[in-house]
Amino acid sequence: MQRSRRPDKARLVLALLVAALLIWFALANSQHVTVDYLMTTRDSPLIIVIVASALLGAVASRLLQRRGRD
Repeated sequence: MQRSRRPDKARLVLALLVAALLIWFALANSQHVTVDYLMTTRDSPLIIVIVASALLGAVASRLLQRRGRD
């Protein structure tokens, strides 16, 4: 009996949709912004600032989840 491939196709379609949205979002936010760090100021592309902020938020969330389990 052959296993259904429907969940695999759904994941692929969802992954392609997310990738397309990320590319569109990156292209829509290509302007540079000024970022103030503690010791310096720097111009960076907005998409880099958004992605870095999201990654830092995800790491902080994961650390808090782990801390809550212990």
